[in-house]
Amino acid sequence: MLDNLINRLTVSTHHRLSGDFATVHPHAQYQLPNNYITGIYHNSDKRAGIYFGKRTTYKQLDIEYGLVHGYKRIDIAPMIKINYGNVFVAPASTENEVGMVIGYEVKF
Repeated sequence: MLDNLINRLTVSTHHRLSGDFATVHPHAQYQLPNNYITGIYHNSDKRAGIYFGKRTTYKQLDIEYGLVHGYKRIDIAPMIKINYGNVFVAPASTENEVGMVIGYEVKF
């Protein structure tokens, strides 16, 4: 049961976005049957982000998508994160800007 729990520490940067964003993101994810995932992490708004989604693999990419709760601007938001090894990219936006988050994750 605990084999399905993955703890990560992520360092990120926010491209094409201005603001005071968190750059270090502790993260705990639980892997459910049929590639479903749920987790909690310290999001860019410096708040707890709680999500539920699914993981799929395309070639060498692990793609995670679903819904996340915990951002200041929107209560429930869509999420997508594309992982290549320990590196990831994810779309991001503020009220006036659209950009991306690029990061590096270490799994424990």
